[in-house]
Amino acid sequence: MTVPYQVMIVGAPGRGKTYSFRNMNPKTCGFINMEGKPLPFINKFEHYAIPNTWQETYNKLIEFAKDPNITEVVFDSFSAYMDSVLKTARETKKNFDVWNLYNEEIAKLMYIFKKYPKDIFVTAHYEWIQNEGGAIEKRIKVKGKEHEGMIEKEFTIVTFADMRVKDEKREYYLKLNTDGKDSAKCPPIFLVNEQDTISNDCNAFLEHVRNILTTN
Repeated sequence: MTVPYQVMIVGAPGRGKTYSFRNMNPKTCGFINMEGKPLPFINKFEHYAIPNTWQETYNKLIEFAKDPNITEVVFDSFSAYMDSVLKTARETKKNFDVWNLYNEEIAKLMYIFKKYPKDIFVTAHYEWIQNEGGAIEKRIKVKGKEHEGMIEKEFTIVTFADMRVKDEKREYYLKLNTDGKDSAKCPPIFLVNEQDTISNDCNAFLEHVRNILTTN
């Protein structure tokens, strides 16, 4: 039995984060659309949810974990989830209790991701922050300081979705390893042809990872 992997897809709006899931198996992939926006491809998922609140999203995450028909889950997105948490915190708490609730819910969500029994993909936006060495780099965006720059450590793989123009055409890709300007990371065994960038296709990457795990 292989251990499930947690993969974070980070990127600015319009850089192909959600589009990277277009080839996921519609019968076995559970898709949680916390963003609430139409998908940028035809939606054929048999296990699909658009929760209205972070509480509903959390419950759906647990429900999908228990469903034997689901083998992988997409959580889109961490950023929308935490915005919903902050909205609740500001409506129900005051002063420091607002941020206590916010930080507690980040910790709970990270624990669920870390212990999740199925492969899971999570999307998020980034911000520029100063790391311990003083350099400025892209990190998963959170409010406050308690979890700033710390979300990535809970994920096995952190990729950055981006886009470049080649021959007057947009080319979307996923960046697997850092160039010192972001927090991308990937175990060397999972690199595709030893390249730090791959095509914008999470299903192809998932199949690649699973193949590596079953043949080694």
